[in-house]
Amino acid sequence: MNESPLGRTFPRQSVDTLPVAEAGIDTLDMEKVATHMAQARARGRYDGPSDPEEYLRYRKCVAALDDRHYATLAGILCFGRTPQEIFPHAVVDIGHYRGNDAVSFEVIHLEKGIGGTIFEQFRRVEEYLTRNTHHGMALNERSLERVELHEYPPAVVRELVVNLLAHRDYTLIGSAARVALFQRRIEWISPGGLAPGVTIENILEAQASRNPGLLRILFEAGLVEAFGQGLDTVVSVLQDEDMQPPTFRDIGAAFIVTVYGRLMDRDARPGFATNLTSSQRKIVLILQERGELTITDIAEVIPDRSRRMLQDDMRALVEAEIVDRFGQTRAIRYRLHALS
Repeated sequence: MNESPLGRTFPRQSVDTLPVAEAGIDTLDMEKVATHMAQARARGRYDGPSDPEEYLRYRKCVAALDDRHYATLAGILCFGRTPQEIFPHAVVDIGHYRGNDAVSFEVIHLEKGIGGTIFEQFRRVEEYLTRNTHHGMALNERSLERVELHEYPPAVVRELVVNLLAHRDYTLIGSAARVALFQRRIEWISPGGLAPGVTIENILEAQASRNPGLLRILFEAGLVEAFGQGLDTVVSVLQDEDMQPPTFRDIGAAFIVTVYGRLMDRDARPGFATNLTSSQRKIVLILQERGELTITDIAEVIPDRSRRMLQDDMRALVEAEIVDRFGQTRAIRYRLHALS
């Protein structure tokens, strides 16, 4: 049996679908519910009741007790007007450090108590990590097409932010979820350790979830692709991109996922990355410094490379949309492609 925040016992069910004593239905925002339902239907991920209040009962966002209905943890976190008035600890802290240690003199940015609904928290954390990590482009070695390259693959960041919010133990009062961004790695620190029955050894196979009600709503929102596959995706994407595998640690009070970033070319123009040839990289740096140049201008700076080889370099950079070519015949000039 589980005990609710009201002190009553209920048939065994997940804590995220139990009634919360001080939270009546009026603590939930019906406009948020209606918007979620419409978007979930459009995604083909929901075909249940069309009335918002019926939806809340259907998804166990409200629960009955003594002829009254109360909001549940899942309902409050997803659709609450002010979720942190009821669960002050249901927040995320971000620590951004210049180096590789969590020490005060290395702090670049510290943001505590990121609140709102779970969807608002997700957007804010994902946006911060996207803005403050490196992104660029490179040449595919076989096709010579431009490919996007990220210090941390967006799919990995997305999955781990969702994992942080969906699987944490919300019954631990005073424990915020945390994201720590270091020079070469990101750590996602989820309060409560792993769910019962899940270990580091079986984590990719186990299907147990601490908050299954919450997960169903996140699936409807398009933030979860399939139950139990989030960490599988992280491992698979990092492997496909030839990056270091993630590390998992369960320290009892918290579950920590660490991902090490791809080494990016931080000396080149922001937005460019590593697998250009040495001559192509030199050309990018020259254009970055001097602006528009002719092939003759470039040859003067790189005299040890033949004109034909430089023309091959320029053709590859133009085809990859890293460099723009304009003008005709002897008036042809080159400049860096404008980043969007």
